Amino acid sequence: YRLEVNFMTNRVQPGPVPNATPVADDEVILSVCFYNTRSSTSKMEEYLVLGSQSLTVLRDAFYCISDFLVSDHDDKTENTKDRKVSSSYFFIEKTFYNDMRSPTATDYSRVITEWANDPARQEKNPRLRGLQSRLMDGARFLDLSIKLRQPYIFMHQGDCEHVMMFTDLRLLGTKDDQHVEAYPKQIFRTRHMRHKCRMCSAYPAQYVTKNDFHSGMSPCYFCEKCYTPFHYDNGGSKLLDHDVFPYANVNLM
Repeated sequence: YRLEVNFMTNRVQPGPVPNATPVADDEVILSVCFYNTRSSTSKMEEYLVLGSQSLTVLRDAFYCISDFLVSDHDDKTENTKDRKVSSSYFFIEKTFYNDMRSPTATDYSRVITEWANDPARQEKNPRLRGLQSRLMDGARFLDLSIKLRQPYIFMHQGDCEHVMMFTDLRLLGTKDDQHVEAYPKQIFRTRHMRHKCRMCSAYPAQYVTKNDFHSGMSPCYFCEKCYTPFHYDNGGSKLLDHDVFPYANVNLM
């Protein structure tokens, strides 16, 4: 068992929000946890959300470095600290909630539902029946059918999959923030380590590579000084093909 250590800083409480929207007296609050993609038992972040909010507010709040890896083949990232609209879905109780806010979004669930809807396959595995898809921004938390502490899935960036779990459901209390703008409210964050260059082990990483046979590992991290001489010859030609991304800034959290 690994002890969970909360690295949320004790920030100064913000002052009154101009024209703040008061939370309704009968509002419910849900606690939602996200887990590390490499370890489904290692909690990354935890948020409080209102039942009346849409699932997109939670998608926008959750931080994962994968949302900010932009290869040299891409023009720019669509995501910002407060709004993340690259393709993703929540999978909760046989329903895929797809984020299709971006004109370039891909419905990741389509290939899965098409595969699952094969009658012969459903005959062999009845649990495949009943899968459906909805838009993420059209679904509120209070509309969901959920089980507390049941593992669900958040998937983004094509292959970055996180276990998510609703851990608590309760009515708004007097000690809770009383305006809508305070939610989603992050209440837990694990420690985020910034990698050093794997070549010199001296400078902070500025680039991360994938499918990089030359480096011997994927992903691999490089500083500004090491990346170019390691991957390009004296004439400026790339030695071996690979994908390279700017190493995302942890200040985006």
